Amino acid sequence: MSAPWVVDHAASAYRCYPGETVVFRTRVAAPEPGCAYSLAIVLPAGFGPSAYRGPARLSQAAPRFLLDEGLWTVLWELEAPAQAGVADDFETSATVQPTNADRALISRAWATPAGSDAWASAEIALEVLAKGRWLRYLPSIYEEDELMGRLVMLFESFWSPIEQQIDEVPAYFDSGLAPPQFLPWLASWLNLTLDENWPEAKRRRLLRSAASLFRRRGTKAALLEYLEIYTGVHAQITEYRAVDLRLGPDARLGPRVALGRGNVPGVFTVQLRLPAIDAVDPRERARLEAERLHVIESIIEAEKPAHTSYRLQIV
Repeated sequence: MSAPWVVDHAASAYRCYPGETVVFRTRVAAPEPGCAYSLAIVLPAGFGPSAYRGPARLSQAAPRFLLDEGLWTVLWELEAPAQAGVADDFETSATVQPTNADRALISRAWATPAGSDAWASAEIALEVLAKGRWLRYLPSIYEEDELMGRLVMLFESFWSPIEQQIDEVPAYFDSGLAPPQFLPWLASWLNLTLDENWPEAKRRRLLRSAASLFRRRGTKAALLEYLEIYTGVHAQITEYRAVDLRLGPDARLGPRVALGRGNVPGVFTVQLRLPAIDAVDPRERARLEAERLHVIESIIEAEKPAHTSYRLQIV
């Protein structure tokens, strides 16, 4: 059974006003080469096509524009064979026509392989507002003024991106949602310096766990969690809690009692079973292993109690 055709359809804006231009972007992925197909993009009612752009591999191709009961259809006939695994991208620009009422509209795109009844489709919903939303903040007399409605829509279109950013401010404070360039800024709130060489997913997890790690700094649990964030594996920490023998009436040799110069209190062993680094060049593999070892040692040095020492074993 062959893989299915895939059609993706999206718009540059899903809430728009009369006079604005909306760009519809469509992507078609063919499952096998040597198959021509047709693509139909139906614009919402009240949208008039103004420009188009086809796939780069078909620079000379042009669509047909069909008008039926107020709906424009952009029809592409692609006779050139599509390459398997390579998607064709299309763009259709359309201008929103004036309307007297708010409208919820649908745009649909579907691809049909030549000589086949099979097809793949996708659709999106758009909202067209007849008047600016900001009119409700003005006296009601202005709601009947068409010129005022257009002026308000003009200012609203300028400020909408800023308004959207303000609405999404909480996402900038979330380590899982903030843009990558904001992660160092969030880390500075916790006096944490993120290593830019770490993968983004590990930096986000470290940032999410930073407050908890700071509260438990110097404990075995915190060190284990920190090492797991970086290495992706669970470390084993062995602590040596032997008690020095003290001479006196109650002195006894037995379990948990140490004697001699070999007894070093405050020493623990960290054992890590790490996967081999995938690098063909031996010198590059050695460099990456040395870098990984340096980061692990830096984590242990930063998180262990100041009076302790450790032995690191990497398997």
